[in-house]
Amino acid sequence: MKPLFFLLILAVFSFPATAQPGTGSTSNDTLAPYQKSPYIPSFTIQQPDSSWFSKQNLDTKKPTLILYFSPDCGHCQLETEAILTKMKDLSNLQIVMITSRPYQDMLNFANNYKITRFHGIKIGSDPARLITRFYDVKFTPFSALYDKKGKLVKVYKDGINMEELIALQK
Repeated sequence: MKPLFFLLILAVFSFPATAQPGTGSTSNDTLAPYQKSPYIPSFTIQQPDSSWFSKQNLDTKKPTLILYFSPDCGHCQLETEAILTKMKDLSNLQIVMITSRPYQDMLNFANNYKITRFHGIKIGSDPARLITRFYDVKFTPFSALYDKKGKLVKVYKDGINMEELIALQK
């Protein structure tokens, strides 16, 4: 009888400790790194010409769009087409397209869309998957817009609103 009574008392007193109501704020442990540090992350990508491009190569006089994509993603392909048709309107923006897929997949995608003809777009493969982890990417395409100082302005988890992007990059 004593062991049963002891277990009952233990259960009663431990329940409030585990059932504390939250404060209404999100725990910092559950936030993606970009939500904790709203600046362009360090990255290094291998470009179609096999050279490497990193955060240090960004133009600090222009806003930046980091676009994480998968070459075989239909939505990513549509978003790429939409961006390419609006490149004149996006001339003030530098775009960095990053995938964690193998280099050859990125190269085929870049060649298919002739990405390298646009000086405002850098495309490459992130073999270390740093961008995937930093943004905690669940779905593609995923985009993050940064101002000239590298501070986060807007995240697009469900595709880019092109009119909004054009307005924000000016």
